[in-house]
Formats: sequence, structure tokens, C-alpha cells
Amino acid sequence: MDIYDLINEPEKQLEVFSDIIKKMNNIGDYEETLVNILSEIKNIMLTDTILLYLIDQELYNLNYEMSIGALGSKFFGSIIDGEKPLSVRAYTTSASLYSNNPQDDSAFIPIKEILKEDLKNILFVPLKARKKNIGALFLINKKDGKFVENDTIIMSLFSSVVSLALINKMTYDKGQSRAYEVGALYEMSVSINKCETIEDILNNNISIVCEAFEAHRVSVILKDENGMFRFKAGIGIDEEVLKYGVITTEDNVLGEILKTGKSVYSVSVSKDYRFKPNKTLRYTRDSFIASPIIGKDDDIIGFLCATERSINKAFNLSNLMLLEMLAQQISENYMHVFLSEESKIKQSLTEEINYTEQLQKSILPKEFPNKKLFDVAATSIPSKNIGGDFYDYMKLKEGKYALIIADVSGKGLNAGFFMVMTRSILRVYSSQMDNPAKILEQTNKHIFYDSKKGMFVTCFLAIVDTKNKTITYSNAGHIPQYLVKKASVNEDYITEMYVGGKPLGFVESASYKNKKISYSKSDTIVMFTDGVTETFNENSEEYGESKLKDILKNEYDSSSELLKDIVDETIYFRADAPQFDDITLLIAKFL
Repeated sequence: MDIYDLINEPEKQLEVFSDIIKKMNNIGDYEETLVNILSEIKNIMLTDTILLYLIDQELYNLNYEMSIGALGSKFFGSIIDGEKPLSVRAYTTSASLYSNNPQDDSAFIPIKEILKEDLKNILFVPLKARKKNIGALFLINKKDGKFVENDTIIMSLFSSVVSLALINKMTYDKGQSRAYEVGALYEMSVSINKCETIEDILNNNISIVCEAFEAHRVSVILKDENGMFRFKAGIGIDEEVLKYGVITTEDNVLGEILKTGKSVYSVSVSKDYRFKPNKTLRYTRDSFIASPIIGKDDDIIGFLCATERSINKAFNLSNLMLLEMLAQQISENYMHVFLSEESKIKQSLTEEINYTEQLQKSILPKEFPNKKLFDVAATSIPSKNIGGDFYDYMKLKEGKYALIIADVSGKGLNAGFFMVMTRSILRVYSSQMDNPAKILEQTNKHIFYDSKKGMFVTCFLAIVDTKNKTITYSNAGHIPQYLVKKASVNEDYITEMYVGGKPLGFVESASYKNKKISYSKSDTIVMFTDGVTETFNENSEEYGESKLKDILKNEYDSSSELLKDIVDETIYFRADAPQFDDITLLIAKFL
């Protein structure tokens, strides 16, 4: 059959595409399906090699995904910069482009730089799905001569099939990736309950990183008491290197991390100026990724590095974001075990209490970056050295922010550790989705299985959408929270934010609901635990909601002023009576 007959003969089109779709349906593996389709196109179009690149939707680079053919291996890990004409064409147009004289064609410079004289002719085909450009195909070196206009017409038909298979694969990969990410973060967050020594916790955590990134080489480098950086744990690292331990940070990629405070990833170590020639010899795979490990004082105490992927893909920006989260969890786990080991050495319960207290204080946010969208203040005052209350604040994507307040049942060390674990799990799911009810449902499943002696957590979670000026919230057994409306003179100056829901860890299969409300400039969210309203004085009188609402009638210039007034009022009301419960507040005034 002449392939160009497809252009004007629908029956032959149906025959060819039916055969391809039948093969798609018979293969359960999405990657294998895509490989088979590309192989079929390569054979039909009589080309030497076919390349598939995907568009980075944040940076608009073209990232190598896969290839079929003899020349494909030369492109592994390659990225075509978003500012190059070829990338611009890939994410802005639906038109194909071909050249039978690419050595003199500036449009194909990135491909020519890799293949040099091996590039004879080339056909570029953009891939589109759901009205959005998602990638591009490159057909390299037609075996029977030159590309012609009819080739672009044929490939426009094939591109739809490739896009369909690609969307299926990307959807599946995204789901798998999210599952791996959540699994890795969760496994790390609960590893503090399994590991007793620093060596155990670090080796456990880097094995989780290895699995999450499909990497054969992962290392944790930490600063010692003398300020020297040393290997503390490693997989795939030479024993002599680990034994010597000392790592230089001068004039290399780690030095750049120290200087900028930012994570790095390299698609090609051999071409990256940040890696010295003698360093590149250590790597059999070109791609490398590293993140700083940040200590409690926001200083860099080490590095988490990964390379030697077992899959034929370079690290990307999404991988970098996950590595940063894992590095932060390693930091918290390391501090947990480090302080725990110190407390064991001293054999002192007081030291253990101080450690947990310090750990709790270190993980509560003290800064609230929000591009001046709202003024935030928060505090948590435990009734004992170790509290069960906590608040949290997370900057999400697309102008959204998560505000969380929670109260763990019980007091003491168990409540303190349970609080740390709960916060970590909430953070994992909050980083993955912006649906409060779903976040609470997923968190509840983990809390239920890991709760000890019937411990549970009440929690109120709100996601603020600053673009649409809405607050979407859900509740797990927590008391109603307040939205104080600006300049209101009637009884409705406070909107109570409440929706029913079981506490986290109370029942195995709890479901939660969302509610959404709008806010205006100068409105204020007041989030608190029952330690505020259930403050008692010496006469066993309760402070109550009415006194709190009376305070909220007043005008305040800042959230910190309002917070201070509430705390001072409860202390004055309590007088000489003991504080029986933790007092926690998070206040956000919209600017």
C-alpha cells in the first residue's frame, strides 16, 4: 500500500488506524503502547529514527521522553531551551515543519548540534490534546529520499493517535508519581517510630529516596561539629569514599547550593560547568539532582543527592520539588533522632521532654510569606512543657494558601509525637491536592492505623483562594471557627465556619464535607482551639465564646495586636488558676 493513499481514501485510513487502536487495546502497559505506536509510525513513514519530546508546562522547554531508532540514544536527557525557535513552535503552533537541508536551516539547530553531519532531513510534528500543546515528534532521516508536503498531512493524522496514547500514559504516570510521592513522604514521616539511631534513620530514609526516584546512587551529606561536610549515609557510593567522608564544597555544585540556598538538577553532568572533569567520571548516567537539608535555624546543615537512575529519563523540575520535601523530612527526622539519642545518653526524662518541646516549637511556622495578601499572626501556648495543639500554614499553587489548626487528644510525650506525625501527614496531602475534605479523608486513614491507645485529633482546615477571594474549609470534629466581617454593625459581624465531621483517627472510614464562603478586604479569619474558650478561673467560671466575640467587635490595626489582646484577656480572666489546656490561635487579616 502506498502510504499517501491514506490522504484521500477514508477506507484505508480506517484500516490502518483500526489496526493501531486494536494494538493499543491489547496492550495493558501504557509505555509499551506508546513505544509500539511510535515503532509503527517509524516503519510506515520509512524513517531512521523517531523522537518524542514533551513540553515542560512551567518552563516551556522541550524535554526528551523516548525514541525509536539508531540515532535515538544520542538524545537521552536532552532539553531544548524554551526560548529556542523549535520550542516556541512546539508550544504555540499546530503546524508541522520539515527540512531536506537541515544543515543550513536555523530552525533545527538544537537537533543539528546533537547529530551534526548525521542529520540528513527532518520532519517536526507538534502534538496537541484538549486544545493544549503537549509535545512534539521528530522524524529523522527518511530512508527513501526526501520529506514532502504529503508527509505532514499523514503525520497530522498519526499525531492524534500519539496524543491519545500519550495522554493515557501521562495520566497513568501522574497517578503513579503522586502515589509514590505520598508513599515516600508518609514512609519517612513514620520512620521516626521505627528507627532508634541516626545511622538507622538515615539509611532507612535514603532507601526510600532510592525507590521514589528509581536511583541507584543516593547520599546524605551533613555538617559535623567542626563545620566540615561529611558523608553520613550512602547507597551506591564507594566504601572508601564513604569511609573518608570529607566533602569539599569549593567550586562545585554543592558550593553553588551553599551560595544560593537553592536546589539544583543537571540533565547532563558531562556538559555542566558545575561539575569538574574528574567528578564526571564517577557517573555512568548523566542526570544528577541535589537539595539542601535545612536546619532549625534555616541554615544549610547538609545535602541530599541522587543520581544513576535505573530508567532512561533525566531528572526534572517535578523531581526537584519532591526531593526538596524529602530533604526537609530527613532534616526533621535527623533532629528527632539526634535529640532522642542525646536524651538517652543523659538518661533524663526532663531532657526528653525538653527535646520534644524544642521539636514542636521548631516545626511551627514563624514566617508567613504571602506577597502581602494578608497579615498573619499565630501562637501556641502549651499547658505543660509538651502540647498537643498545633497550627500550620502552607503556600500552595495558583495563589492558594492552607491554614490549619488542630488539637491532639491527651497531653505529654505521646501527644507530642502524635502531633508531629499528624502535621507531617497533613502536609503531605496538602501539597498534593487543594480539596480540604479529601485531605482530611486521606489523613484520617493513616492516623487511624497509627494512633495508639485511642488517640485522635480534631482539625479545622481552610484553603484560601486569593484570586477568587474564597475560603473553602472542612472540619474534623473541631469547634466552629470565625470569619469576622469588616465594619459590620449588626449581629452578623461574625460568620461561624463549621461543618460536621469525625475527629481524625476516631473511625477508620470517615468522610468529610467542604463548605465555601467569600471574603472581602479587611475581613479576618480567627482560628483557635478550645483552650481559649474553655479557660477557667478560680471560681470554675468559663471564659466562653461570648467574651471572645466581644473582643472581635473591636478594631485592630494588625493580626498580632488582636492575637495579643485575646491571649492577655484569657490570662487576666484565669488570674491565679492553673492553665488546664493548650491555647492556640492563628489569625489572618486580608489586606
